[in-house]
Amino acid sequence: MISQLWATNRLQFIRQADKLKDTLRSSFFTYRGRPESTAEHSWRLCLMAMTFEDQLKSLNWAKILKLCVIHDLGEALHADIPAVKKVDRMKKTPPERVDLLRFLD
Repeated sequence: MISQLWATNRLQFIRQADKLKDTLRSSFFTYRGRPESTAEHSWRLCLMAMTFEDQLKSLNWAKILKLCVIHDLGEALHADIPAVKKVDRMKKTPPERVDLLRFLD
């Protein structure tokens, strides 16, 4: 049986992730010129991955699609950080990674 706390925690996670529909990307636009949301970006990435699945059958596609869906979840907390403003990965953990880990906690 599903506990109330278990369900509440997961519904809270979904509500947080829903913010990605209103989180605009810093440098990507739709074909009509409006800013793309992070949710739209993630959907397109999943679609792109699925499009190439038949050519890369040896890969773990469940894992790839999960990564496509969650790779930008941290943006629900502090929006998209433009690539030119990201911290050098060799010196310090990038802020988006910190946000993703906080989001998944």
